[in-house]
Amino acid sequence: MKNIKNRHKKYKFGVLVLVVVVFLCTGCSGREEKQMSHREKGIQLMENGKYEKALEEFQAALDLSLGEIGEKEVDICFYKAETQYFLNDIEGAKNTYTAIINFNEDPKAYFLRGNLYYSLGDEGNALNDYEEAIERDKKDYDVYIGVYEALLAHGKEGEALSYLNQALEISGNTAFDKMQKGRIHFLLGETETAVSLLEEAIKGKEEEAFYYLAEVQEALGNATEAEANIKAYVASAEVDSYKLFHVANDQLGKGNYEMAISCLNQALELKQVPNRQMIMKTLVIAYEHNREFETAKTLMAEYVESYPDDEAAKREFTFLETR
Repeated sequence: MKNIKNRHKKYKFGVLVLVVVVFLCTGCSGREEKQMSHREKGIQLMENGKYEKALEEFQAALDLSLGEIGEKEVDICFYKAETQYFLNDIEGAKNTYTAIINFNEDPKAYFLRGNLYYSLGDEGNALNDYEEAIERDKKDYDVYIGVYEALLAHGKEGEALSYLNQALEISGNTAFDKMQKGRIHFLLGETETAVSLLEEAIKGKEEEAFYYLAEVQEALGNATEAEANIKAYVASAEVDSYKLFHVANDQLGKGNYEMAISCLNQALELKQVPNRQMIMKTLVIAYEHNREFETAKTLMAEYVESYPDDEAAKREFTFLETR
């Protein structure tokens, strides 16, 4: 399942059946603060694998909705469904996505429910949901790419490629369109066209294109150009703590430990770092891989003090003290 960010556009107000329980409380601003607090705690718990507790926090946040559902509540429902998936409650996650669909026919909810149907072996309903997702937002490149990846994972290469070709037919010549079409040409193996479009997108100030261009250059064996583009991306105004964490994880997997460390430290310096716990934990790992054991130990001590409930981290701290 993909982590879900910036997925919502317009929402009606009403009742999200079977998902939100009405809970009476006083003080609108205080209620919203409590709701957001539960949401952030839920995200933090989910990122650390504590899915049952995360689910409790998301439900607590939804209980504070007072029956008026807007963007925040739908966003929380997506997190709830993702947590249910990680708890292997596929039916529960499917019901949550269905409730979102019944509420506002969100295309991403259709797509994600389609993934669940596929995991249950129900290809017919999966394909129907993918088509519904596209029908409701025919210009969402991410949905086309997501369907492509899902079908490819299930051995449906021909059908998968057809969705990429559909996406290339989307009208538009903005820097954003060029970036997305550059991504698609790369997936189709048309690297020369991909490089050209991504470079045009960068000239048009679409800074996320640096990241995709780095992927293409790496595939072409151009390590220096790939690194330069990653550095340009992480230095851009486009990045937040989640995007920096994603880049750092990618660099860790490739053995580029110094780049990973740089990205994670940059994330910790931002004003808003909702995923601070996961970033700190990953930074310790990066320092260990880079054989900076003293720095790793110092950071782990700070981590254990900040997050005393993480028993695994306490054991890791004991291990680091022996290095």
